[in-house]
Amino acid sequence: MAFSKYAKVSARVEVTHRIDSRKWQDVDVLTNCPQVAPISRSLIELLPSRAVVSLMAEPWELWPGAVDFDACDEAGIKVAAPNLAHPAIDLLPEFARLCCAFLGDAGVDQRGARVAIVCDTPCAPFLEHMLREGGARVGVFSHPALLSDDAWDVIVVAMRPSDKPPMDINCLGRIARNSRHALLLQFSGGIDRSAASYFGLGVWPPKRPARGQLGLPLDLLGAAPVIRRLTGGLKAAEAAYRNAELGEDSVGFLVKAGPETVGRKRA
Repeated sequence: MAFSKYAKVSARVEVTHRIDSRKWQDVDVLTNCPQVAPISRSLIELLPSRAVVSLMAEPWELWPGAVDFDACDEAGIKVAAPNLAHPAIDLLPEFARLCCAFLGDAGVDQRGARVAIVCDTPCAPFLEHMLREGGARVGVFSHPALLSDDAWDVIVVAMRPSDKPPMDINCLGRIARNSRHALLLQFSGGIDRSAASYFGLGVWPPKRPARGQLGLPLDLLGAAPVIRRLTGGLKAAEAAYRNAELGEDSVGFLVKAGPETVGRKRA
């Protein structure tokens, strides 16, 4: 509400703790924030066909089942996502900054450290650049199975959320044979922590992050990155609601999902 007053729109903002089922027909934009997640079929069926679901994240950040994309398609409801690479949002370098802070939180001195980045997201080149700038010797791998057999000091896991952690017992067994003293940093995605404990591998943070959460919250970098993410998601949804064109260089894009993949689509 303080932010809405600053933007001089507080008269048009209402905070409520619940929405009566009859009022869902008045909803134009629904965000996938924790308060309404997951966005299931039963919730989508309450919305009018003009409504737009605002992801507030790129699809690769979502955990499986966060949004029923098939139900949205069937109901004719658009799904919009922010373009994190757009200059007005520019969050990919922020994720790299956050990862460097994460290493510091774990007590890692980057200078001269041999760091493997296991990353299948668009953050990979930004993570690599930021860690090299900090003096680390870096290798980047798109999947744990591709990790080389070098003696790594630190292995940063920055994977997409998934039902089964890609850093499984087989990959952890290889790491234990070649880099027994390596510290595993769970920045995003999953690690089979039971298997890591079995092999005597250290994992940071000590407590498993909540599902779909980063190792450190984005607001550790201040309010600006969070506001850019949220306003970017809302702006993309507004453009979709007004049937504006969302091209490759737009602040956001429409999301279409099939059984296996989630991809971009022009409005």
